[in-house]
Amino acid sequence: YSLMALVSAISLPLTHIYLRNYIGSNIGWDEAGYWQAIWKISETYLMLVTTTLSIYYLPKLASIHDADELKKEIFYVYKIVMPIVILMAVLIFLSKTLIILILFSDAFIPMSNLFLFQLMGDVVKIASWLLGFIMIAKSMTKLFVFSEIFFKLTFIAISILLMQIYGLVGITMAFLVNYILYFTFLYFSLRGYINAK
Repeated sequence: YSLMALVSAISLPLTHIYLRNYIGSNIGWDEAGYWQAIWKISETYLMLVTTTLSIYYLPKLASIHDADELKKEIFYVYKIVMPIVILMAVLIFLSKTLIILILFSDAFIPMSNLFLFQLMGDVVKIASWLLGFIMIAKSMTKLFVFSEIFFKLTFIAISILLMQIYGLVGITMAFLVNYILYFTFLYFSLRGYINAK
């Protein structure tokens, strides 16, 4: 668990530092601030979901040793959590201008075009984490460490590629694409484990 926590604690900040510097150097430092602002919004509203998952879902998964019960618990949590996350994302999207003005200032209005793909990425992120928690609960250290490092690197690579094509919004597109890839990876990696139990 310590190794998994350490890898997460190191890889995410390093990824963000690199991408922030890339945006600042290649697009502009104002744009780097817009990206950090949208990321903070995502972090804040998803914290409620992730905290709940850590308190209830993770210990529950760790205590389950039967395949049918495990699948039942996963589907149960998906049915509860995903509609809530989708609703939150939709409400934030519809209120994006008001949120920008309350949390920041009208100088941050240009970041409004970052919301769509960022919020879509948030939804897929939580869908991925519901599977990802299985790796933590069942101490799949190698798979967890590999996926953390690999998908941080793919996030950087896809972000640079899409920012070169679409500008700053490309990094939010990359966030969505990367989590779709991560979800797909987890689904196929863990499907055999769940069915084999």
